[in-house]
Amino acid sequence: MSRSAEQKVKLLVLYDLLEKKTDEDHPMTTNDIVEELSKLGITATRQTLYDDIEVLNSFGYDIICEHGRNNHYYVADRTFERPEVQILLHAVGAAKFLTEKKASALSEKIAELLNPQQAEELRFGVPDCVGKSNNERILYSIDVITSALLNKKQVSFLYYDVDVNGKKLYRKDKERYVVNPLGLVYSGEYFYLVCFHDKYGDPANYRIDKMEDVREEKKPITKKKEYENFDLNAYRKESFSMFSGEKVEVTLFFPRDLIYVAKERFGDIIPVSVDSGYIINTTVRVSKTFFAWLSTFEGQVKIIEPKSIRQQFKEFITGILAKIE
Repeated sequence: MSRSAEQKVKLLVLYDLLEKKTDEDHPMTTNDIVEELSKLGITATRQTLYDDIEVLNSFGYDIICEHGRNNHYYVADRTFERPEVQILLHAVGAAKFLTEKKASALSEKIAELLNPQQAEELRFGVPDCVGKSNNERILYSIDVITSALLNKKQVSFLYYDVDVNGKKLYRKDKERYVVNPLGLVYSGEYFYLVCFHDKYGDPANYRIDKMEDVREEKKPITKKKEYENFDLNAYRKESFSMFSGEKVEVTLFFPRDLIYVAKERFGDIIPVSVDSGYIINTTVRVSKTFFAWLSTFEGQVKIIEPKSIRQQFKEFITGILAKIE
């Protein structure tokens, strides 16, 4: 490399080196940096290195110098801090909609936000997720759906289940679903497409890892009055993990030590204090999934109103008991 070309890239290479290999716990000495730059064909001395780092800092980069007989340098200000990267790595590891291959590749990219030493430390502490998807096209499908949402176009796809032998069982005899996308929701370790069909009134949810050959259609999204101001967040709160079912306003009782469950499940609610706990009013989709969730509290959480829903819950429990006796 000519000297003029060397000087043009020197600052870029220097910062890239420090960003990738240093932090507060792993600084590089002046000699270390000079040696690494030399391997890349770039000449540096103690004085020129000091001057170059001063230039970088004057343009807003945050490179700390610990002065001594042999100065130590490290990048202090990073876009992502170690705890933030750790959260991202755990989220990728827990995401069942990703294949092992995709999760591994994405984790490698996320880990590059830190220096190699920190990245290696974090990888060691992130557990693998069991039951990963085998759909290698998941990221492509998400990209197509995102494009369709932005362009306000319909989406079509094949949808399948998987039997005990891993064989795909296509629904509707492998006929394509054509839907109007409303948004994407992440819930219970899976990604879902929330959408509506031209023929039906209620929204529908489809797991994206069970979709195949996802396409953005030329036809615009069908305009329906009930979906003009669709609130995806409100729908997520009332439907996931309650899934499909009739939307009903219910009054529930929670004992005092379980009110946090109500807040986690139903979000911004106003509980009414009573002698032995709290009463809340909220909207749910009444289904077996809702009843199964309710049963995990072993009768401590009760349906107060409507009485018809309370009776359905009793019949749900009675039906289970009848099958196991």
